[in-house]
Formats: sequence, structure tokens, C-alpha cells
Amino acid sequence: MIDGLTPLWGNGNLEVMVIMTRLLLPFTHGIDVSAITRTLALAQNLGATLVVLSLIRLPQRPDRGPRWEDIQQSNDFLEFVQHKASRSGVPVERVELYTRHPVGSIRALAQEMECAGIVLVVRRGTGVLLATHEVKQLLEDQRLSLYIVPLLAEASTFSLPRWLSHWFRGR
Repeated sequence: MIDGLTPLWGNGNLEVMVIMTRLLLPFTHGIDVSAITRTLALAQNLGATLVVLSLIRLPQRPDRGPRWEDIQQSNDFLEFVQHKASRSGVPVERVELYTRHPVGSIRALAQEMECAGIVLVVRRGTGVLLATHEVKQLLEDQRLSLYIVPLLAEASTFSLPRWLSHWFRGR
């Protein structure tokens, strides 16, 4: 209803309101399969769209560009999450940002995209997908709604050589 009387959609007796819930998953480094799997399960349980934000850190010197390895890892992360999300039926919106201030960019994008919250993944007090100091800065901001996803202690960072060696041993 715009003026309190006219429905935006419907026949006057029935109004349909769709609420889009978005969760923001920020990433700066370290593709972690269990972190992605748990986050997708959270989004699925909440019926949310997962906004996957990959931040590529720009050097402080303006005459330098981002590292090629950071760009490649960002692409790998976005593709991997997209693949896992499509298999689990979770809608995804992909965003890639180049920034000198990752935490500020996370805050701004969460507000701009009207996200219900930011997903932070931790393992034994250490940030996963984000650096620990970035997680701490986000935790200190009382204005943010956060979803903390704790992981078990075992390391499960995606490693292509390790995955290939397991795959070949299993054949």
C-alpha cells in the first residue's frame, strides 16, 4: 500500500508481500569447504539469498594494482560457492570489490543491499574466509546483525592437490 488504502498488488481483498532476506558472506582469503557448506545450510534454513562478497585488497600505494593471486582466488571462491549453492538450491548474488578497506566495504555493502546480517565463520577463535582482525572489527560494531558460524577444529581448507590425491587413491 502506498497511501495506506491502495494495495500495490492484489485484488483489494488479498495482498501479497514478498520479503527478500539476504545474508552477506564476506571473503578475503582461504577457500574453506566446511565454512561454505555450513553457510549455505544456514541460508537454506532461513530461506535467504546468500550475497557472496569477495574482497580483493588493493595495496596502500596507489601506483600498485592488486596481486594476481588474490584475483584468481577471488574468482575460484565465487565459482566454488556458485557451484555448491546451485546444487543445494540456495539463491546467490555474487559481488566482487577491489578495496583498501575491507571491513568498511563489508559494512557499506551490507547496508546498501539491505542484508539481514553478515555471516562470520570462525574456528578456534580464528577467522575463516576473513582475517581474524577483520572478524574482530566486525564483532566490535554493535550496529551490525551477525551470524556466527563456529567450525570444528580440524582444518578443511580446500586444497586442489590434496583433493586430487584423495581422488586418485579412491580409484
